[in-house]
Amino acid sequence: METPVVFDSKGQQIVGMLHLPNGRGRAPAALLLHGFTGTKSETHRMFVKLSRKLADHGIASLRFDFRGSGDSAGDSEDLTIRSQVADALEALRYLARHRRINSRRLALVGMSMGAAVAAMVVGRERTRFKTMTLWAPVAEGAGILDNLSTPEAVASLAQTGITDHDGNLVGVGFIRQFAEMRPLREIVKTRCPVLLVHGTRDATVPHQHSDMYEKTLLHHKRIVKKVLVPGADHPFRKHIWEQRVIGETVDWLLETL
Repeated sequence: METPVVFDSKGQQIVGMLHLPNGRGRAPAALLLHGFTGTKSETHRMFVKLSRKLADHGIASLRFDFRGSGDSAGDSEDLTIRSQVADALEALRYLARHRRINSRRLALVGMSMGAAVAAMVVGRERTRFKTMTLWAPVAEGAGILDNLSTPEAVASLAQTGITDHDGNLVGVGFIRQFAEMRPLREIVKTRCPVLLVHGTRDATVPHQHSDMYEKTLLHHKRIVKKVLVPGADHPFRKHIWEQRVIGETVDWLLETL
């Protein structure tokens, strides 16, 4: 069953889609966090496909639009890292309270910027999640938003506090918080196992970011598995890549959730 859902975050409406497996009992569940400028469907509907595959295997999921994204309230120029973390925590509360969800068997799945947000969420909810999966995760801000540092972008930010990123207005608050975030420091606060999936030809977030997560997690004696998808780009824009990512994620959640 797929049901549109609405809940609030800081007084603004969040729109999501709840996927429930067949049956009447309480099911384990995954919370899905989309990337920067993405939506609850994610690129080529990867989150839709993942949620449906999880439901086929008895795992529920909630995918939602951060404020300023997709169908949710707010404007993109007001989006910040802190607002995304706050939205994710509200989504977690909504999911954990649902009568069909086993709140002791929860997972996080994040894509790109959403993966960094996931790392910060588990740092705040250290014992809430049993497992997590990060697709093409951002480990640090350096070099990722260079196109927002052009002379034109800098001038616009200085004059108005916002700039244009592929038709999406981006505020100076997001850029500052993006540069300051430290997801690697946050993710080691939890002991849940982590799956990393990254394309070897990711030009947006190079796969070395997953290397940084792996190194940090191993240093802190955490359980981590890294899967590199040969030739894949940042959004995994080929069916064979997409199916590899979804398959690895479903297998991981079935094993660790």
